[in-house]
Amino acid sequence: MSLTVTNDETASRYSVHRGDELQGWIDYDVSAGTLRLLHAEVPPLMRNKGVGGDVVQAILDEVRGSRSEPVQPVCGFVRMWMRRHPEYDDLTQR
Repeated sequence: MSLTVTNDETASRYSVHRGDELQGWIDYDVSAGTLRLLHAEVPPLMRNKGVGGDVVQAILDEVRGSRSEPVQPVCGFVRMWMRRHPEYDDLTQR
């Protein structure tokens, strides 16, 4: 089953679901024309299973197709994931 990304602009949160099951989310803000990814979270039972990376990738793929601002990974997990996946470097240099 594929992942679905939802952007709740009121809460400044991207959420990722697999079917009806929440996989995780990233809180963000937009400051000075930059999309700042502040905090990533997955439910406790899903940690250490690769779900966090799936969540980050799904959200960055959504951002790539729907936003024009550069991305600033403030969250340490997101920053580390992006360093390991240079194919997403273009998102920080828009």
